[in-house]
Amino acid sequence: MILNPTEVAFGSERWANVTAVAVDRVSRRTIVEWGDAGPHVAFADVARQEVTVRVVMALERGDLGAPALGAMGTLAFMTAPSGADLSRRRVSMQAVVTGVSHQIETGKRAAATRTVELVAVASAGNVDPVAITDGGPTL
Repeated sequence: MILNPTEVAFGSERWANVTAVAVDRVSRRTIVEWGDAGPHVAFADVARQEVTVRVVMALERGDLGAPALGAMGTLAFMTAPSGADLSRRRVSMQAVVTGVSHQIETGKRAAATRTVELVAVASAGNVDPVAITDGGPTL
């Protein structure tokens, strides 16, 4: 999870006011086998996996720029250096928008957020769809 990434882009658009980007990996088919020697698992593998991404951004007045469901593009963001790690990293992947939701907080600290959900798409079934490289000054 990246809090307050310095830059986030999807396709040709730059997304402003991003407060968090979470990249999650989940097994969609897990193989677990037991041997004859005892009750403990002797083999496990993840035969199918999915990489999902959630991008949370604070909304400004009149923001109508939500991406369309099914839109595909390169999602890229930069990490900010922290602590002893002074190098920025660029994280990128081909991704498809699978959901867009909004949350409105009312009261003394009224605020609105948009969450964009995406699924990462690999160039081939045996290639990790997420690329992490040393970053430069911008995306």
